[in-house]
Amino acid sequence: MKNIQKVGIIGAGTMGRRIAYGCIIRGKETRLHDVLPEALNKAEKAIRRLIEERVAAGKLPAGTLEKALPLLSISPSLEECVSGVDLAVETVTENVEIKRRVFAEIDKYALPDALIGSNTSSIPSSMMADATKRPEKVFDFNWSTPDDLKVEVMGNAQTAPETIDSVLKFVRDLGLIPILVKKEILGYATNRVWRAVKKEVLFLLNKGHITPEDMDRAWMLDWGTDIGPCGLMDIVGLDVIRDIEMIYYGASGDPTDHPPKLLLDMIAQGKLGVKSGEGFYKYPDAAYKRPGWLKGEE
Repeated sequence: MKNIQKVGIIGAGTMGRRIAYGCIIRGKETRLHDVLPEALNKAEKAIRRLIEERVAAGKLPAGTLEKALPLLSISPSLEECVSGVDLAVETVTENVEIKRRVFAEIDKYALPDALIGSNTSSIPSSMMADATKRPEKVFDFNWSTPDDLKVEVMGNAQTAPETIDSVLKFVRDLGLIPILVKKEILGYATNRVWRAVKKEVLFLLNKGHITPEDMDRAWMLDWGTDIGPCGLMDIVGLDVIRDIEMIYYGASGDPTDHPPKLLLDMIAQGKLGVKSGEGFYKYPDAAYKRPGWLKGEE
């Protein structure tokens, strides 16, 4: 079993920041790389803010920022990011060809015994493993929001058992709960359940059966959650939701799997969710967080 202490992350978007945050607050030396320098600047600030907010809320102990932030380093090149690490993680866009190119680059520069993980919402690692010379060290895992305690882990037919064991231990070392998918499937297991929910929600919205606000109110009241499906899609990013749906559509060819017009129109209008300031809600002051909203008193 490999003891993972040094991590290299390629992609400084929402999920790259999430993983970097999770690693450094648990004492893991972490490097972060992105092809866009401005993404790295934003990521560093966002990670600092994540820690500060959770310290202020009592979710992290005082002094976490001072201990954790020095463990984060910004790498101007992919080679520097993955050289000497125990684990390299790609968090690039949901596109198989792009991921394969990144996997090949990681394989070129990382140590022979380094593991390579894909933080993807849908794409099986078997579609990227043969872009490397170490398919037995390739796996998928799927992270959620910074306050979510679970990480879904999935290997493929070529993934070595010791790779999975090492990843499960790594997730536990971070104070998180690994959820193991024992047999590879498009979209993991629990993530497929979420996908079924968002697909049906998008269908209902696209056909005009319900508003995003009432959809989320109903969900939050039924399940006792702080956020509904539309708010959660805004956090993920509506462009990312589209890309994930296109993976399912490409696999099935089923027209009902194609992203609906409503979603495509919102993306064309620049309404990508939290990262653009507007999606189903406007940000940073999302309506569903306001007092009285849940009871429809606004």
